[in-house]
Amino acid sequence: SRDMIASVAVMIATSLIGARLVIYSRRDELSDDDTIILYSPDQAKPVDGRATLIPANWSPRYTKIPDDADLGFLGYRDPEDTWWTIHTSGTTGRPKALGLSHRVAYDRSIAVNGDFRGADTRFCSMFPCNVRPFLVRAMAALSNGSTIVDTMDPAFMDAEGVNLISASPRQVLGWLEDYNPKMRFPKLQVSGAPLRPKAVATLLRTFETVQDVYGSGETNKSFVNQWSMQGGTAVVAGVPQDTDVEIVDAKGVPCPTDVVGDVRMRNSYMCDGYVDAPEATARAFRAGWFYPGDLGQWTVRGALQILGRADQVINLGGTKVDPLEVEDVLLCVPNVIEAAVFLDPIEQSPPRTMAFLRVASGCDLADTVKTAVTLCEKQLGGAKAPGYVFVVPEIPMTNDGVPRREDCARMAKSLPRQ
Repeated sequence: SRDMIASVAVMIATSLIGARLVIYSRRDELSDDDTIILYSPDQAKPVDGRATLIPANWSPRYTKIPDDADLGFLGYRDPEDTWWTIHTSGTTGRPKALGLSHRVAYDRSIAVNGDFRGADTRFCSMFPCNVRPFLVRAMAALSNGSTIVDTMDPAFMDAEGVNLISASPRQVLGWLEDYNPKMRFPKLQVSGAPLRPKAVATLLRTFETVQDVYGSGETNKSFVNQWSMQGGTAVVAGVPQDTDVEIVDAKGVPCPTDVVGDVRMRNSYMCDGYVDAPEATARAFRAGWFYPGDLGQWTVRGALQILGRADQVINLGGTKVDPLEVEDVLLCVPNVIEAAVFLDPIEQSPPRTMAFLRVASGCDLADTVKTAVTLCEKQLGGAKAPGYVFVVPEIPMTNDGVPRREDCARMAKSLPRQ
């Protein structure tokens, strides 16, 4: 559904009657135990015999509830009963399922009451209403007595006093291009994908404060890097949350500032594993900590700098390439809008990386590619520069703007090479 009120109503209803809520995006995410797929008239009917239409007149606004209707609570038997089943993004393989109990879901809402300060907070989301990032924030807003404003129109946001907006970096940058807002808003929270340095200055022209939220479905909101303008310069400072976050070496010893290590997190409402996936659980959940697989380091201002994923580092015969590092350089090239770096799917010796670029219309393609390669060679060295660079109309991305590198590699197999 793209009907925000219908999505929120279904979310609440599942808790009230003790049903489980699965946010549907792919058929292979559903188990045989799932019994109903709900969809609203704005969406095509899912190809599944269990799909049920939420009619346009579903609301009590159109259908009166009988005065003698029994609206007593029929819900969960125990706060530890599973309510939500959510899935990881699946950017590095088959998505994994997480089960959130009623207690955990509620505790996560209360944990972010610093963001949702009762009636003082008027919240707007650029995440679609049928995905987890919206629903978890909607639940937090309602649990803390805040108001949700359903719009993408900046003038309407301004008129309604919106003071908190959430989005992925890709969504908010696209919104700025489409709407070109003339007003400034107090706070933006971005999550779901790395916030590139190139984007920070752009965002701070429209938002007084930009919070880069680090977290996951396994742990919820875990750490914040807060950006603001000070003396005409964008400055970032780390803002710890109620989650323990550490950067550790291979022996589990915390790393000092500016030393790269593995990120690990823990809090009182994190998941304890994946559903029916003991091997994945054993890798990610160890001794009370969740290891997301990210590489990071602490800066001198206490900010958490994520440098990439351990399982996405590409080994080129001894030279290790972090795709995020190369993508950051490519995104500094004039006219480059999006970039994705991945291992060339055609085996060769020595192995090499490839890059997809999405560029501004009307630019000189040959000059843009040449500039991209030259800049990578200058800043990273020839060994880390992409062996091939292709300009493509669209790069396979998650909704949050994270490249789907396996899909990119599959696309690259069919592209002609010189």
